[in-house]
Amino acid sequence: MLVIGNRDFSVGVLQGWHGVLLGLLASAVFLVGGRQDVGPGLGMASSAFWFALALASAIGVVWLGIGAGIWAGALLGLGALCSEVWLIQRWWRLTKKPGSQKGN
Repeated sequence: MLVIGNRDFSVGVLQGWHGVLLGLLASAVFLVGGRQDVGPGLGMASSAFWFALALASAIGVVWLGIGAGIWAGALLGLGALCSEVWLIQRWWRLTKKPGSQKGN
């Protein structure tokens, strides 16, 4: 019988806490990238892309934590996900307020 791939949950550097921490770092980097793009016009589409990547990365951390049995990592990812959703909503509300644009 030919075995093509290993069926383990994580491979290499993503094994254990390394994957959780790298996922949280990626999520923070994507969140900062989206924050820099928040603004009127095309900036909102660009920031939505970066925010979607940040949320997907946080969901990936939760998935990795649950799958690998690292419950503290899964809770950390869930906390990061909730914090990101709160921050994104807050930043988008601040850009929609009148007079919040730069130069006004």
